[in-house]
Amino acid sequence: MPSALLQPFFDSVVQGHIPSRRIALGLDVRGDIATIMQKLFCLKSVSPFSLKIVFVTSSYQVLLKRFQETRRRHPLATPSRDVLEAIQQEQYVLQPLMEMADVILDTDQFTIHQLRNCVISSFAPDGQQHMVVTVTAFGFKYGVPAESNVVFDARFLPNPYFVPELKKLNGTDTAIQDYLFAQPAVQEYWERLSSFAMYVIKQSHKEGRFSMNVAIGCTGGRHRSVALAQRFAQQTIKQVTFAVRYRDIERDTYQE
Repeated sequence: MPSALLQPFFDSVVQGHIPSRRIALGLDVRGDIATIMQKLFCLKSVSPFSLKIVFVTSSYQVLLKRFQETRRRHPLATPSRDVLEAIQQEQYVLQPLMEMADVILDTDQFTIHQLRNCVISSFAPDGQQHMVVTVTAFGFKYGVPAESNVVFDARFLPNPYFVPELKKLNGTDTAIQDYLFAQPAVQEYWERLSSFAMYVIKQSHKEGRFSMNVAIGCTGGRHRSVALAQRFAQQTIKQVTFAVRYRDIERDTYQE
């Protein structure tokens, strides 16, 4: 964030225009360091929030190696200043800010996953990383959700659309759920689906993912996929929150 926006941003937070109370801002050497330090000092003195300055650093050798591996241009590099000189200049400019920091993270020995875990254990409310899994019920005839990480197909299951008294209902209705989960094919599919999905979610969480999108589709997105998605979102996994979305439930009300 440009240093000129620091004060207006915090003013917006204080006034309630930005609802979050756990915010991380990134600042780098391209900003006006003197102005940044002055703003941070004032904010630490008068802010109603707990403000911590975290300085992330590494040795010259490690930083040079990282720039060589990623082939990214250092922000201070110029035709007359190579990467190593740019790194040295950066550390010189940022030295006063490092001395002002509440926490200094030396990332020399960290992989990206270890760094993530270090930050989470230091700043998460309970020292644990939480994951949000969004479960989307959809109709294949309207397309698979582009954001999906895992997709399950329920079109082969018995279809309530062909049961006259169920046709006008949707998968959130108890009658639809009772009908579906009384079917042996649905019971077996649910056991296999939930077992596999829970395994994928747990392993993804262990690897440090913060979110995942699971999609369950039937033909029109009103009956089978909705019932399965609702059942899915009732699962319980430690440090995982489920959210459910019925994308196509209002489309073609009496068609599936």
